Amino acid sequence: MLIRLAAVWFAIWVCIGVSAAQSGGAIHGRVLTAGDENALGALVVLVELRREVTTDDEGVFDFDNLRPGRYLVNVTSLNDGGATVRVEVEAGKTAEVTVRLDRLVHSGSVSVTAAGSARGLFEVIQPVDVLGDEELVLRRQATLGETLSQQAGVSSTGYGQGSSRPVVRGLGADRVRILENGLDTGDVSSIGPDHAVGSDPLAADRIEIVRGAGTLLYGPNALGGVVNVIDTRVPDRVPSKIVTGAVELAAGTVADQNHGAAKIDGGSGHFAWHLGGFVRDAGDYSSPAPRVSAEGEHETDSETKITTGIVTNSYTEAAGATIGGSYVGQRGYLGLALSGFNTEYGVPGHQHHDHQVGGIAISKSDEHDDEEEAPVHTELEQRRVDVHGQLDVEIPGFRGLRLSAGWRDYSHEEFEGHEIGTRFENELSELRLESVMASLSGFEGTLGLHYLDRDFSAFGEEAFVQPTSTRRMAAFVYEEKAAEPIGIQLGARFERQETDTVDPDLPARDFSTWSTAGGVVYKPSQVWQLSLNLSLSERAPTAEELYSNGPHAATRAYEIGDPSLRSEIGSGLDFTFRAETEKVRGWVSLFATRFEAFIYLRPTGDSEDGFDVYQFSQVDADFWGFELHVGHELLHSDHRHLHLEFTYDQVHAELRDSGEALPRMPPRKANLALVYLGDAMNARLEGVWVDEQDRVSDLETSTPGSTIVNASISYRLFRGGLMHQFILRGRNLADEATYNHVSFLKEVAPLPGRDVSLVYRMLF
Repeated sequence: MLIRLAAVWFAIWVCIGVSAAQSGGAIHGRVLTAGDENALGALVVLVELRREVTTDDEGVFDFDNLRPGRYLVNVTSLNDGGATVRVEVEAGKTAEVTVRLDRLVHSGSVSVTAAGSARGLFEVIQPVDVLGDEELVLRRQATLGETLSQQAGVSSTGYGQGSSRPVVRGLGADRVRILENGLDTGDVSSIGPDHAVGSDPLAADRIEIVRGAGTLLYGPNALGGVVNVIDTRVPDRVPSKIVTGAVELAAGTVADQNHGAAKIDGGSGHFAWHLGGFVRDAGDYSSPAPRVSAEGEHETDSETKITTGIVTNSYTEAAGATIGGSYVGQRGYLGLALSGFNTEYGVPGHQHHDHQVGGIAISKSDEHDDEEEAPVHTELEQRRVDVHGQLDVEIPGFRGLRLSAGWRDYSHEEFEGHEIGTRFENELSELRLESVMASLSGFEGTLGLHYLDRDFSAFGEEAFVQPTSTRRMAAFVYEEKAAEPIGIQLGARFERQETDTVDPDLPARDFSTWSTAGGVVYKPSQVWQLSLNLSLSERAPTAEELYSNGPHAATRAYEIGDPSLRSEIGSGLDFTFRAETEKVRGWVSLFATRFEAFIYLRPTGDSEDGFDVYQFSQVDADFWGFELHVGHELLHSDHRHLHLEFTYDQVHAELRDSGEALPRMPPRKANLALVYLGDAMNARLEGVWVDEQDRVSDLETSTPGSTIVNASISYRLFRGGLMHQFILRGRNLADEATYNHVSFLKEVAPLPGRDVSLVYRMLF
């Protein structure tokens, strides 16, 4: 129904989007390497109009017949790096521009999530990270959470190799939105740490992490942040080459893991298409950290066996495929993609209670009998349809209309041995309609409508929530003015949520919430800028927070919801300083959020069915902290680059009245790396320090700190129009014992030990 409605909406706008002739402008440019040589074969994209060309032998490119306005030009080259520039086009004139490429990791990076439309990273007011290209390959692990866990301000829930969700600034679950190309993944990862995210990092071209005011474009439940996994499953432009693509193969030692991924993009005329797929296989991983043995490995009823080595039942397997295509015209595009994702993964250490061994919290099985308990594993299946489109219009006050629609059919089954213990089903439909506003007094932005319909049900032993239906309808506006030298951003969102359950004894609940945000940026030069963001967000309780009533083994709790919960209100402040000089590039962001009626699981002191009873309750809470990322150039010549990178973050969270720490808050962490970039060879040596976390809530235990060493070296070879890249990557080379304090399984499934992997990539 949503897809038919979206198609009708787009057809109507095609009919009214008149193609009046106008006096167009043009862009004539030249792309140079860092050594001022012509960059031939560089890909040049005119982002707003979805047009791309490649530079000729003299590094020259041209775009003609452009309506007046400011355009973002993004240039990338496999040989020489990337860059982004803003170009002002006037009617009847040709804008001249020279673009100089840079080999630094984030040079040429563009964010499409932060402001709802493409921006260069130095144009974005709120804090944003972009992980892509070789950096993504080096960071990529089996889950989205672990892939992002080394980014500033990000940690992960860590429930073995198969399930791990990002935690941003100490906030997770329903306070961090996980998106694919701007639409919800449609999984149930927010209601349990043992539930996998319905998106595999192998399918990603890049991943964006956004905090601040721009997150209200995606709902008040994005107050902690937005993680947007981006790929080209629905092409928005016809590529300059008939066929382009990439292949990646990898094998590693810590879990005898291997994976393969491939994608092909192509098109001609008015049609563009995409094919992609991946497979992943990893056995049980090994860890040097002391822990309790897996269930069934106890020698006697009175003895708990502490062990190291293989973490039993920690394997994971996954596979996915996507096919998509678009019709691309001069005034817009409309495309469709069909995708499937299957995964199976073990859940180590299911159903344990905690006690202490040697100062480290260790778990002990509830039952010790002569029969070995059956291991628990999960089998997940998701099918999805995505529709995306955009129409460039010439209506007063508007310059574009965007459409995003999706349908998700998700299910997963939790097996105890060969028997199904619990089955979860989730059907989700989503529609976003956005109007891109024309410049008015220097302001540009987005006006939109957002609709989401979710039907959730669970059956079996751990079906702690009755079947529920949730509908969200929202209207939002976001406007920003470029810094010249003072920039402004303003946003507001109104959302209506209706939630009901099949249980006649539980009331249906309706919520109307308002969220607003504003920010100002001072940019006196191209070297540095200061920005200040203020936000006020209301988040309606989820169905799980309202209606839970049953044992939840993943959280070791008997969870009870509260149908009388009111909306949670968060008041946030974010201050960011960003600098980009010849030798130093970086940013520091300080944040604070005060929550009124913060929803959390409160221990009641009772027990039920062998579980401690927790009640969803509301209390005031405070979060604050900061993030820092700095890069200092030690050597920057035409063909060689050497620099130091330093990243640091910390978060402090407590209940306001009592000062009690909130549970599972990430400890302080820092990353120091020495990076070399050459024509053919790249290398990276880094140390990752994680502090001890001893500021804990009453019912959790402290976690020791750790320092690990990672290293990688890569070599690129160009032959016959192909780029071959070989990457040798080592993680935790000293085989350090490490624990993830954010994880419910930190004592049962500590982090992996030494891993050496070899990656082969081919790009064409």
